[in-house]
Amino acid sequence: MNRKYNYHNPPPKYVMSEIPNNPEGLEEIRIIKKYLNRDRYRLVVRGQYLKAGRNWRHFTYGQPIPDSTHLRVYLYDRKKWEY
Repeated sequence: MNRKYNYHNPPPKYVMSEIPNNPEGLEEIRIIKKYLNRDRYRLVVRGQYLKAGRNWRHFTYGQPIPDSTHLRVYLYDRKKWEY
């Protein structure tokens, strides 16, 4: 996927990293989603660091969250996408 970022399509804001992929970390993300202003922002959660015994070559387009030890949170600004 080849994206070009400009004023109307800004890159995502890297907000949080190293959130453990356990019930406590998932609860933290759930609370963030609960209070997020969805009219303004879009939240994306991605995996970070593979679990032991998993091979990164099997994941061409990024690793799934269940195979990650930690999570990252990105925010996209919706208002700048509107023309």
